[in-house]
Formats: sequence, C-alpha cells, structure tokens
Amino acid sequence: MKRKLSLALAVILTVSLFTLPVQAASRTFTDVPATYWAYDAIMEMTDRGVVNGFTASTFGPGGQVTNAQFVVMMTRAFYADDLESTESQVDYWWGANMHVAQDAGLIDNTTLGNTYQRISGVDSWDANLAGQPMTRYDMAMVMYNYLRDAVEMPSASELQEAREDIGDYSSIPSGYQDAVATVYAMGCLNGTSAGIFDGSANMTRAQACVVMQRIMDAQSDNPSGETTRPEETETPDVDYKLTIALMNSNLSVGDKVFADMNTIPSTAKDDLTFTFKSSNTSVVTVKASSRNSFSCDITAVGPGTAVITATDSNGVTATQTITVTGSSTNPGTSTSDDYADVKDEIIELTNEVRAENDAGALKKSDLLMQIAQQRAEESAQMQAIDHGRPDDSFYNTIFAEYGLDIYSMNYQEILAWATTTDAHYAVNLWKNSSGHFNSMTNPNMTLVGVGVAMGNDGKTYYCQIFTNTDDVN
Repeated sequence: MKRKLSLALAVILTVSLFTLPVQAASRTFTDVPATYWAYDAIMEMTDRGVVNGFTASTFGPGGQVTNAQFVVMMTRAFYADDLESTESQVDYWWGANMHVAQDAGLIDNTTLGNTYQRISGVDSWDANLAGQPMTRYDMAMVMYNYLRDAVEMPSASELQEAREDIGDYSSIPSGYQDAVATVYAMGCLNGTSAGIFDGSANMTRAQACVVMQRIMDAQSDNPSGETTRPEETETPDVDYKLTIALMNSNLSVGDKVFADMNTIPSTAKDDLTFTFKSSNTSVVTVKASSRNSFSCDITAVGPGTAVITATDSNGVTATQTITVTGSSTNPGTSTSDDYADVKDEIIELTNEVRAENDAGALKKSDLLMQIAQQRAEESAQMQAIDHGRPDDSFYNTIFAEYGLDIYSMNYQEILAWATTTDAHYAVNLWKNSSGHFNSMTNPNMTLVGVGVAMGNDGKTYYCQIFTNTDDVN
C-alpha cells in the first residue's frame, strides 16, 4: 500500500557528522553536562571548530569516531592553512582533509587500512573504510606521525618504561609498536583500566576530544620532550559505587523488563545522567527509559547472552549479564512484509539510476533485505535517521549479527525519512544528494537490500544497504 501526501516533508541523512556550523563558545549540549568526565575537552574542541555536535543541542559523546572524522579533526586543528588552499578531486566531505593528511605524512598506504592513497597525483580512497570506526592502533599511528615532527620525542628510557607498563605490548603488531609506546609515554593515549592497550578497540567522540586536547597540551606545554603520564583510566575518582538493579537476568524471547541504576550512597545518583549499551543487540536491546533519568528498558530479542553496560555522566560504568532463551524474534527475519512492493520498486528505480551512470545492476539479496529492514525499524524506533544504532554502536555492527565479516567486504548504508510511503520520492531524495548518489552508483557494489518501516511519529523510514558479498562466515 502506498500513501502519498501532496506536500510531503522529508529529510535525508548526510554521512558527515562534521558539517554543522562551528559551535559558539557558549554552546551547551544536553548530553554533555558540566559534570561529564570529558566536558572540558569537548567544549574546547567545539570552541576551536575542530569538531561539531550531531545537532545544535546534542554532541553524541558515546558515538564512535570514524577514520575520516579523526583525520578531519587532526587537519582542522593543525593544518587549517593547508585546508584553505586544498581542493579534492573527489566529492567526499572529507576529501580535502585526507589529501592534506597524506601530504603531511599523517597517513600512508598502511595507516587506516588503505583508506587513502595518492596514485599519480590523483586522490583515491575507499569510502567504506573511511567511515569505519577508528581503532586505538590507527589513532596512535596518526598521532605519532604528527607528534614526531611537532615535539621532541620521549627518551629511550621513557619508551622502554612504556613498553614494560603496557600489559599486551608483545601482542601489538610490529608496525604499531613504536607509535603505541610513544603516545603512551607522552600521556596522549593511555592504556585501559585492565592495564592493556587494547589496540583493536574503537574510540568514542568524547575520547577523541580528550586525545586532541592532550596532543595540543603536549605541543604547547612539553616542547622539550618532558613527559608525564596521567592515570591509566579516563574515569575520574569518585566516592560512590554504581550498580544495575535488575530483578531477573534470565529472560525469554519477547520479555520486556526495566532496570534501575543505583549508587552507594543512593544520593550520588541525583545529579547523574546515564547512557546504555548492549554487547549484542540480536540478543538484547536497551534504551533509556522515559519514566525517569536513572532507568533503562530492556527487550529480549533472540536466544543467547549479552552484557548490558550503563555509563554515567562521570564515566563510571556498571554491567549486567543477561541470558535469553527461546526462538528469535529478530525484526529483520519477519516473513510478512507490508512494503514488499515499495522495496522492489526502490531497487528497480535504483538500478535505473545506476544504468544511467554506467554502473551495473544490483542484485536483490535476501540477507541484505533482512539487515536493511532491521535498520529501517531501528530508525523508526529512534525516530531519527542516524548511522548509529539504538545501543549507540555504529551501524556496521549489524553485519556481524548476521554472520558477515566487515573486514572482507565493501558496504554502504543510506537512510531517509519522509511523510509519504513512495519509492519514487525516496529514490529522488537520495539521487539529489551527492553523497547518497555516490553510494547508489558505486560500481564496486553488486548486492542490495531495502528496508521500509513506519515510525510512531507517522513518518516512513527508508534504508538501503549495498555490499559486494552476502557470504556468511
């Protein structure tokens, strides 16, 4: 069934999270209170125009920072003059930044997984890798490539001390070891609370702001190479304990329960705000409750085990393991589809656009249809088009839930919402946006999945997923 409105309103998601106007010094973010552990760093970086908020009133501190986003932050902070005189030959919002970063030696043919290269003077990159969450290894390398030319490096004894302090140093790939030891010794990127570097882990937007602040401090305060290393954890000392109160951690598929955040002493939670995350959203989803500021709503989606993590505005965390039994009710596996005709029409229209631009036709993938449908329903649930998910993870985490390996495939996602359920309208929205058009006509993509979902706000949410494989591990 198609529903058309003569005056349809629509919004499409731009992949860049850094294209908003620079925040004013007096700007406040509802999700970054003055008590938040990274408040000072976030305010400084937004004041400097190094990074902007998701919206005028939200920053998204727990969102993962991508390879491209961190390169943009570095070049905005330290190579502003070069950016003004640089033009990229390819139409990506971060193209000029990648170009400057390459010329400055911040990235090379191995850094960031070959995200960017210069071939005979021509810009060339993999936009999918650029949009992937940055690992701690790659962040250390980019920082190291900048710092070694900007400040005096730590002494041999300081580097050796750092190597001895890092619990997993022997397992760090050789190409990253010098970078990790250097940034660790300088206090720019510390180990985790477990005493290891954990280089394969990703970084958040808040952590990236803290790191940027430390780089600036290292350059301005320690030009002679004097180094001090802060505490291993990013979390400040607090005089309370945080726990998750859940009456039953053994659930059946379909169960919906809530949990409260408790502190000892209990009065400590009065001024705190909380964010929540599930380690496996195919087992359990979690979101902040509308009832109060210290509860979360938990839904058992599929059989298995997941860990719920609550993080308060001071950066203190608490966890709760949940076990779910029963048959999966994953929304992406539903066999009924009220929008099957709309989805097929979107694929047909997309292939017409590709044919007009000399790109091969996309093949409909049943697996990608399931993934795209779940992503559309997640958008409808959040009532927003966001490459993040309800648990604050990046959208590409959904591929692992369906058995796909993101490191051996190309993939892209485009989203839209509209006040009409109309395939032509949705495709025209994407077609008239340069970033979405590039994704639709990417010749490296061969498969497609489409999702359509209706939100409680009366809007229709659309998702297209493009990949070059749907082979399950």
